[in-house]
Amino acid sequence: MKPRGEVARQTNMRNLLLLLVVASSAFAQPSPMRVRPTGQNVNNAEMAVKQAVDAVGMMKKVMDRDLEVLTLLRGADVALTDPMQPLNAIQKAYEEVDKAKSLRPDFDVYQGVIKVERELEGARLSPASADFGRLRALLAEHALRPAARVVTRNALRVQEETLAWMKVQELISTHVRTMTEIAGDSLRAVEK
Repeated sequence: MKPRGEVARQTNMRNLLLLLVVASSAFAQPSPMRVRPTGQNVNNAEMAVKQAVDAVGMMKKVMDRDLEVLTLLRGADVALTDPMQPLNAIQKAYEEVDKAKSLRPDFDVYQGVIKVERELEGARLSPASADFGRLRALLAEHALRPAARVVTRNALRVQEETLAWMKVQELISTHVRTMTEIAGDSLRAVEK
């Protein structure tokens, strides 16, 4: 065990060394690598993440809507597979298409839904003579396929954004590791 005077002297030496390091860094020229204060960089990064979270929330709402539209249109297609009860089948398909239209889908899908809705309205007038094969083909061509393309397009966008954020995460990890090493090296130099 060290005598009390020795401990006090070492503590005073550390304090003096720390004071010299702090004083020299206070009077030193600013580093050319440091463009902005660190706190501002952190704030900028935090704001970017908050904006991205908001954008993802909006994107999720759009994707949920488009998925619901696709589900409703598939329900209409399933309803049209029952020509044994033509009135019920056409009515069910019409209701599903009308619900899909009320969600205000993507423009191309919306145009197709309107076209299919008109065809179903005409078929409701004489359900016994309705051509279910033609109705299903129109539904597939003008509404189902465009709706599936929109859902696929949205999913690919999210996938691309996910990959981009993974790259950002790697950059942040590298930056944090570098800052930790710099701070650790500086603190070890002070303790010597």
